[in-house]
Amino acid sequence: MKAELEAILAYHQASKHNFKAYAPGPHHLDMPIKPDPFLNYDGTQLLSLDKWSEEQIEAEVFPAYEQAFSPEKLKPSELSKKNVSRLLFDSFAISAWKKAGGTKWPLRVNPSSGNLHPTEVYLLSGPVKGLMKNPSVCHYSPLLHALELRAEFSSESWKLLSSDFPEGTFFVGFSSIYWRVSWKYGLRAFRYANHDIGHAIAALTFAAAGLGWKTSLLADMSSEDIAELLGISGKKGPEKEDPACLLAVYPAGEICASGKIPSSAISAFRNLSWEGVPGKLSPKHVEWIGIEKAVSATLKKETDYFRQVEQESTPATQVVLPLKVNGSKTLSDLKTVLTPLRSIIHKRRSAIEMNDSAYMEKEAFYEMLQKTLPEKNPIFNPLSFGPFTHLLLFVNRVKDLLPGLYICLRKPGEKERFKASITPDFLWEKPEGCPQGLEFYLLMEETLYDFIAQLSCSQRKAADACFTACMISEFEGPLNKFGSWIYPYLFWECGILGQVLYLEAEANGMKGCGIGCFFDDPLHEAIGLKGLEYQDLYHFAVGSPLQEMGVITLPAYED
Repeated sequence: MKAELEAILAYHQASKHNFKAYAPGPHHLDMPIKPDPFLNYDGTQLLSLDKWSEEQIEAEVFPAYEQAFSPEKLKPSELSKKNVSRLLFDSFAISAWKKAGGTKWPLRVNPSSGNLHPTEVYLLSGPVKGLMKNPSVCHYSPLLHALELRAEFSSESWKLLSSDFPEGTFFVGFSSIYWRVSWKYGLRAFRYANHDIGHAIAALTFAAAGLGWKTSLLADMSSEDIAELLGISGKKGPEKEDPACLLAVYPAGEICASGKIPSSAISAFRNLSWEGVPGKLSPKHVEWIGIEKAVSATLKKETDYFRQVEQESTPATQVVLPLKVNGSKTLSDLKTVLTPLRSIIHKRRSAIEMNDSAYMEKEAFYEMLQKTLPEKNPIFNPLSFGPFTHLLLFVNRVKDLLPGLYICLRKPGEKERFKASITPDFLWEKPEGCPQGLEFYLLMEETLYDFIAQLSCSQRKAADACFTACMISEFEGPLNKFGSWIYPYLFWECGILGQVLYLEAEANGMKGCGIGCFFDDPLHEAIGLKGLEYQDLYHFAVGSPLQEMGVITLPAYED
């Protein structure tokens, strides 16, 4: 374990940006070798899925966005072609095409750094009414919104595989193709691809919630076992898929009582006949040895943490009072009535530029922060460990809140520890009117627009946003406790937080944008963080977007 820890710490330090130099990356964008963002398995049987037009989605008022946070109150949908189609359409499909001049490019429901999309999606399921007669493993093609049938297996194997899970469970797996991101971002791509896995986990969880389903990360699975189940074991070369994680999807009223699929069930997959050949993504490649070392260092072995966590888990009671609007309805009440979930999901976009004169209502700001808390929040249900991440907030323009630096602590009882780890000069004052149960404190009253932009690689959106969140994660502690495999998981948590903020921004008439490019240690130094107890892993801006000029929007899928 020591060698792997040293390797991932070496990667983490080497992939930091600082004021004197950026992390190693390409000197220019070699457009002729830009990877294809869509992977298809040539030679597979294609299973068509149902599609929805923008007009059809706009016409759906149920379920409401707020109902995604209590999916157990919805009737669980049956496992059918229509509902599997909807799950994938609302989580990983193309959401629109953009066109400017002679250039046309797709946007997807799940966001990705630089719109490069290293994440591949797999469905592992028993028979599905109207879609699959036999238990199967399928690769999802977002370009076609279809499933590519990679392998079928026996009913006996499916029964063994799903025996520890609620009736109606199926599985969704993720892999990463790091070349897609390293082409543009170089060494830092390993970080960004794992942010994207977090966004994908949350995108799946939101879509599942709308169907009355929940998701659970099978955190005790080994990397090799996941690769075996997805049919990507033993792959080599720069375009190989590396296994990320596997999630169970099941009726929200049930309890997932296992963190892994039995080893006895996985052995049968080693002898399956896998169909299809992955299409080539680039004519040539640039090798990033540092990424390969990080991948190798974070490979996970099978564990039994799930049962241990279940036994040790004693969640602290957290009371979150609703925020009143006009003395009667809460913002949540209004969003329950006025904001359909599917519309919010498909309208999500990353803001390119933001309006530096727009302000956010304080009530909306507080409700966003409350939605980032993991306690009794099904969007964070997939996370088996933690929470590890806190939000350091540069508040620029929120009505009735002083501009300045704030902290939102997402883990009960963490205040004194975090307070002791940063400079002692901060105020630690709770703003008047702050909701009960929200550990939110003013650290410094100051106009810091230009400073947060500078820290975010001089990106003006960080300054022009109503607020920019820096995700400060526990770092050394989780690595020492769990081992190097937890490193990607820390970025997954940040990605899940980012996806919550994306949809919260949409629900409140704003836009969000993930910011992976930032100066790591200069931020640590600015707040007095020393050593590796905490690390800054992701930035996220929320504000009012400026209209894109000269860009037109086209439908996601033509008839």
